[in-house]
Amino acid sequence: MTIHKLNSSDLENDYKLIAIHSNAEAYKLAFEINLKIKTNLEKSSFDITFGGDNSIFELYKHVSETYNTILYLISNKSHEKAKVDSPSLFDNLSVSKYLIPELKKAEYLIKIEGGGFKIKSLIKKLNEIDLIVSCYSAKINNNKSKYNLIFE
Repeated sequence: MTIHKLNSSDLENDYKLIAIHSNAEAYKLAFEINLKIKTNLEKSSFDITFGGDNSIFELYKHVSETYNTILYLISNKSHEKAKVDSPSLFDNLSVSKYLIPELKKAEYLIKIEGGGFKIKSLIKKLNEIDLIVSCYSAKINNNKSKYNLIFE
């Protein structure tokens, strides 16, 4: 059995990341983004999960063959019920897990692979959507978080 190790150069992908603050459901946000920037974000056939816990991060995807670009809308926050050993007043506690922990305040992320979008123009259009409180370009320095964004 061979062991494969990731180098830090393996994590240097050609992508841009936009953090989005919104209280809307993912499907509503995807619909509004589709209307505003003329994309076709569709629910992916799989969600992002990790083996150690029950966290599920929703994933929407748009592939533009014209511009050679892939756009992902990813939920950054997952809620799961906390396990309480003994019966108490707080049986229904939920714990939030984050796909990118250093962006805890962002509910959603847009990952853009390839080069079909002008980021500043895209951010300006996204900020015009009523469901979006704010959005901005984000950078990630933590290798573990970069690894979390590799899902295809």
